[in-house]
Amino acid sequence: MSVQITYTGHPFVDVGFATIAAFTGRRRFADLDESDLQQIADYIEANYVRQPLRRFLTMAFTSNAWFAQSAFDPNRFDQPDKKAEAQQKRKYWADRHLRQWMQSASVMETCLFTGLPAAAQALSGKLQPGRVGRAQVPLLQGDDSINFFINGDPGLPMVPEAILAVQAMPLGCAKVGGGLLAVHSDDEQLTINFAKRFLERNLKDIAKAQAANEEKLPGSPRSLKTLLIETLAEIIRRQMQEEVRRERRPTVTAYSFNNGQSPSLEIYHLPLQITSFLLAVHTPAYRAIWNELVDRSWQRPATSGKRGKAAGSSEPRINYLYEDLFTLPAQAARFVRIYFLRIPELRQSDDDPRRDYSPRREADLVSWPLVELFVQEVLLMTDDRVAKLKELGDKLADYTRNQGGKRFFRQFFTVQRSDHFLTLLNKTNIDYTRYRRGAETLFDLDSFLALFMEGEEVLRNDWRLMRDLVLIRMIEQLRDWIADNADAIPSEEEVAEG
Repeated sequence: MSVQITYTGHPFVDVGFATIAAFTGRRRFADLDESDLQQIADYIEANYVRQPLRRFLTMAFTSNAWFAQSAFDPNRFDQPDKKAEAQQKRKYWADRHLRQWMQSASVMETCLFTGLPAAAQALSGKLQPGRVGRAQVPLLQGDDSINFFINGDPGLPMVPEAILAVQAMPLGCAKVGGGLLAVHSDDEQLTINFAKRFLERNLKDIAKAQAANEEKLPGSPRSLKTLLIETLAEIIRRQMQEEVRRERRPTVTAYSFNNGQSPSLEIYHLPLQITSFLLAVHTPAYRAIWNELVDRSWQRPATSGKRGKAAGSSEPRINYLYEDLFTLPAQAARFVRIYFLRIPELRQSDDDPRRDYSPRREADLVSWPLVELFVQEVLLMTDDRVAKLKELGDKLADYTRNQGGKRFFRQFFTVQRSDHFLTLLNKTNIDYTRYRRGAETLFDLDSFLALFMEGEEVLRNDWRLMRDLVLIRMIEQLRDWIADNADAIPSEEEVAEG
């Protein structure tokens, strides 16, 4: 019999059902049936009471969880009757958490998450039947607390299937640092794909730890943000290979939480324009250049000792490009300058590859098509404005090649003061008009105002970003000229970020 569950919009519930779907090989929540619920319930009952999960999962359900209660552990007792009693209590509470969906019972309350009838049996000695507290759903309050609950009644009513889903949810999370990472999307399939990848790693690590009698479950070698983007990129590549058609562009929200002794929650959101950009850069037109930028953004192995030998061969923890995607669109100017124009950040630590970025050595990585995609998807720049940037870049490239030469190119690249920039533009406009013998100007008034001005009198705050975008187009058009005039590009020290 199928399970009457749809996408709820609550991250813990949805990630829980996504984990069950991944565990049982289902593609949609609607495909789940009672045999799938039984399968995950059996796994939970058999493994949550064992290490490493018994210890690990207290960060999700506290030490008051049914599987963590020492009073229910038969291995603590030597007397057969005590063992049997503890085993019976553990089974009793396991069924309350994992198998109430098998029972038919009339209840008065409705689940807040699904709108279905809530569970009929109590999940705690202090809560009303069918209500969940902090030992069942992370980050709720304790069973005795009346604050923030309707009518001061502790706990929230929940349907049995959702109770089971939240119990399964940590299996579909990544262990990162001192917490769990649950990834939720407005796209059900994407939520399932994230849960599937985290589940696959967790099941391998659990089996390995149990075989070695280890009590600790290893965490991800990646930082949280890097892991999130890296996993999303893997999902996108897989969907590209399988030619999966996406009906709409998704948003992604990640929840890093700990429900242990020091509860915490941090939320990381990838808005629509960022996920749209990531979907686009994995298409054939951009894939090669994007992958090259990603490859050159991984944290370098740490060195130790006087001879600078590598301290170890462990995987890099951070990809700086991935990390900085979370600063967009607010810090788009910095992102463009560092990753697309290859301007180094000399003050970064030795293991940061951005210290060694170089527009002179890495001019081949400067790509106008990729930047054009970026400003359209991430900055939501209009086609008309992009066309004006492109046209200005083409004209300045022509002027550089035939008139201004290396001196102008270096000036345009390095100018930092707004008054100097406006003076340079005005002078170059006059020189370009002479060079073209009056046939055309570098830009008309409308183009100048659209690109660089707020109104008619105030220079835009982001004029350096506009300059850098034009410069990227110029480099794209001047590749052969730059190859013969490599010193036209300023040195790293001249253009480095502080």
